[in-house]
Amino acid sequence: MTEKLVIIGNGMAPGRMLEHLLEAVPGRYEVTIFNAEPRVNYDRIMLSPVLSGEKDYEQIIIHGDGWYIKNGITLYKGHKITAIDRAAKTVTSEHGVTAPYDKLVIATGALVWMDISVRRMEQRLHAPLQQSIVAAE
Repeated sequence: MTEKLVIIGNGMAPGRMLEHLLEAVPGRYEVTIFNAEPRVNYDRIMLSPVLSGEKDYEQIIIHGDGWYIKNGITLYKGHKITAIDRAAKTVTSEHGVTAPYDKLVIATGALVWMDISVRRMEQRLHAPLQQSIVAAE
């Protein structure tokens, strides 16, 4: 009997977990993934070379759309989860998609948040360095 596995997040960790599960226990899970980002799994470590123009986005994709299709995985791109009903064992996305689960994995990664302007950030980063230089003189 297959179990319903719902994964919230589609970063590198859940991607690797799925690779392992597909190899170790093929057919055991009916997998549904909700990803707040509107894209497939990519190598976040290599994002800087993409932003600098050294690489194309396609070069850092780990699992493209075809991989999900081939493995029978339902992927909801651009679907942030807004509700988890533990009693009913369901999750619901901001777009109204509700999925039942037997097992739930929450692997949303980190969220970068800045509450100061770039200029203030630069001042905070450079001030200790400038103070060290003045002290050394």
